[in-house]
Amino acid sequence: MGLELFASQPADGLTVVKVPEGVDGVALLNKLEKQYGLKLAGGQDTLKGKIIRLAHMGYIDQFDVLAGLAGVELVLKEMGYRVEPGSGLAAAQRVLANE
Repeated sequence: MGLELFASQPADGLTVVKVPEGVDGVALLNKLEKQYGLKLAGGQDTLKGKIIRLAHMGYIDQFDVLAGLAGVELVLKEMGYRVEPGSGLAAAQRVLANE
């Protein structure tokens, strides 16, 4: 999707990306929840509106992750960010399929 990872050494159970310039991170998360029923986390304190967090541990399975990525793509596109629909989803599916 062209999003930048927040951490230089990402964790296994959580992926955090920076919200692209010109996109309101708080509005992005609100749209995800209201339009698609997807609850992702944002940043706290000085990071509020600047990052989004997608958990992938515990009761979250691969299809929850794929749904989250699909929703992020759709909302980003709706908000004017240039993203090819399905690009992030396809990349995640390749990883999950061990390609």
